[in-house]
Amino acid sequence: MTTTSALLRPLVTASEPAALHLLMCPFAGASRGAFRDWHPLDDLGLDVTLVTYPGRDHRMGEPCAECIDQLADQLADAIRTLSDPRPLLLAGHSMGAQVAFETCTRLEQSGTPPAGLVLSGCHAPHLGSRRQLSHLGDQAFVEQLVEIGGCGAELLSTPALRALFLPLLRADFRATERYRHAPAPPSPAVHTPSLLLHGSHDREAGRDEVQAWQAWLRHAGPPVTVSGDHFHVTRRPRAFLGQVMHHFESLTFYPDR
Repeated sequence: MTTTSALLRPLVTASEPAALHLLMCPFAGASRGAFRDWHPLDDLGLDVTLVTYPGRDHRMGEPCAECIDQLADQLADAIRTLSDPRPLLLAGHSMGAQVAFETCTRLEQSGTPPAGLVLSGCHAPHLGSRRQLSHLGDQAFVEQLVEIGGCGAELLSTPALRALFLPLLRADFRATERYRHAPAPPSPAVHTPSLLLHGSHDREAGRDEVQAWQAWLRHAGPPVTVSGDHFHVTRRPRAFLGQVMHHFESLTFYPDR
């Protein structure tokens, strides 16, 4: 059984007592190092916890998950054990948005919903992803990752890096590519107040594809645009978190809602 301490690790601790707690589900292939530029953001008044999927960081010895439902089941169980009285915001980017959404549905079903849901840089569940990578050979797979911007070109030429990272990257892409609901539900399935975010130059999830999440969310407006490409979440983290804080700032004044 996965322990809460293994799955959830603090990423940002606010310099002053924080009114909100953000739990962040990373994109495919991401480890803690991808969020290194989040560490200095302790002045935003937000505590951030990062979800660590199996197969990376301190969970390197565990087999990678190849199913979004498996990750969501583990995360929902871990969240239910938290004793933090503050409003919890559940967020995810790209594949992480799928994990966050499925986790939110489980928490709603058990009567323990988060205070807010943030879905960023991901097409809606009834739409297929623009790229299908997991079936490609190693060379073509890595070349596509470099083109997307998710890894450096050194992975192409360093055998040790390929051996270390390819298994977790392939597992994550199998999970996200297999995740699909069809068709969209006749009425929104999730009631948690939600924020949709979209990168202004995101070539992996267009604005219309992100907006299509509204079919699944009862309380979500059109996507809010953040300047940047698909990886704006790690390249411009202050802008990302600023949008989250602005959207959910009322929770700091009405913590019981």
